[in-house]
Amino acid sequence: MTTRVEIINDFLAINVKPGATIQDVVEASGSALPFGCRDGQCGTCVVEIVQGMEFLSPKNAKELKVLKEICVGTCSDKARLACQMKIEKPNGVVRIKY
Repeated sequence: MTTRVEIINDFLAINVKPGATIQDVVEASGSALPFGCRDGQCGTCVVEIVQGMEFLSPKNAKELKVLKEICVGTCSDKARLACQMKIEKPNGVVRIKY
């Protein structure tokens, strides 16, 4: 069972199994979504989850800290760091915009 991940900017869609990181999905798909440190410290990979937040892992402490620092009044509650998210549940659709 998989969850469909759609990267809106790149017109890409890929079916992935729970446990996969969004970073792995993006890199395997050929998306142009940028990554910097790949460790949740720089904020380069901030994205907006347009649909399907319930299929993703919750924000961890590192992600919350970085989002608080880089999103001062500019990011919505749908902002996430692509390097920190994992698909947690099958049978859904996650739509990402960067």
